[in-house]
Amino acid sequence: MLRRLVIRFGPLFAGLAVLATAPARAQDAAGARAFVVGLYAAYHGHGPDYLGRQAPQVFAPRLLTLIRRDAAETPQGDVGALDGDPICDCQDAGGLRGVAVEVTGGAGGRASAVAHFRISAEARTVRLDLVAVQGQWRISDVHTADTPSLVSLLTRSLRAGHPKD
Repeated sequence: MLRRLVIRFGPLFAGLAVLATAPARAQDAAGARAFVVGLYAAYHGHGPDYLGRQAPQVFAPRLLTLIRRDAAETPQGDVGALDGDPICDCQDAGGLRGVAVEVTGGAGGRASAVAHFRISAEARTVRLDLVAVQGQWRISDVHTADTPSLVSLLTRSLRAGHPKD
């Protein structure tokens, strides 16, 4: 009996497992929300590597190029214009909790997400501009209280020829 169920429904379960682990497709606000919720969920456990090997799955090409140039053009031992994790607006995400995500847009491959959360006792708000890249959501800009636009900060810094403004 169990074997018949596995044979009959196995392909269905396998298909559902693939869908559950697939990246959020850039089709609507629900997909954008799933992408952002997944970003913040990764801070639990070992934490993400969003500025390293995971960067291409997180940032749109233009922002990723700026982030990589900032790192490459910063003299060794100095701190570049980007001096922390832009997604948590922090240098240490330990204690990140209480994440609430609101998403607007989603049609036409653009959306905006606002994430509210706490790191230890401090409340934080990060706004993410999202864009569809090859059918997947990516971050095209990051806005925080201290950095109104990460793209602008990095662009100005690189244009000035030094990492810090």
